[in-house]
Amino acid sequence: MKADVLFSWLFFWFHDVMAQKGLQCFVPGECLDSQILGAMPTNSSRECWRHCQSVTGCTWFTFYKDSQVCTPLSGCLRLSNEKCQDNCISGEEECPEVQCGVHGRCYGALEGIRKVANAKECASMCGHRDECFWNTYDPEHESCMMTNDCPLLDRSCSNCSSSERDCTAEMDANIGN
Repeated sequence: MKADVLFSWLFFWFHDVMAQKGLQCFVPGECLDSQILGAMPTNSSRECWRHCQSVTGCTWFTFYKDSQVCTPLSGCLRLSNEKCQDNCISGEEECPEVQCGVHGRCYGALEGIRKVANAKECASMCGHRDECFWNTYDPEHESCMMTNDCPLLDRSCSNCSSSERDCTAEMDANIGN
């Protein structure tokens, strides 16, 4: 009986801790101590994510860049970047295909910082640069930070909004409505 109570407490504690982190999408690292539901060659982390969505019971995935192997997983008990370095990308099956307007400042390989009037101008500027895949608009400083990737999202910038380059078309569509 005590073991059941302890297990229940641990389960709910772990669930609460993970819920506080929010949805984890395309983050560096590999899921360890997790049930693998197969392995399949894929060309990208997005393709791996789509594959996870088609596998029954998959809630997480890890994509290994060097071998281009995708592992759909039933969960992610421990996310680690210890052995992977920059080789692994993991995420939850529930992640949106493109991340737009995410709260926080994206820190990655810097491609440039410019003064802009709004988030739409920032997104447009990123969309015209070959090496820019993420942009962060900071309204307080009217700045646009453009990066090649987004391995770290700093949520302490309360007014910052970060988006992937593919959000430009979505922003244009929403302006027309």
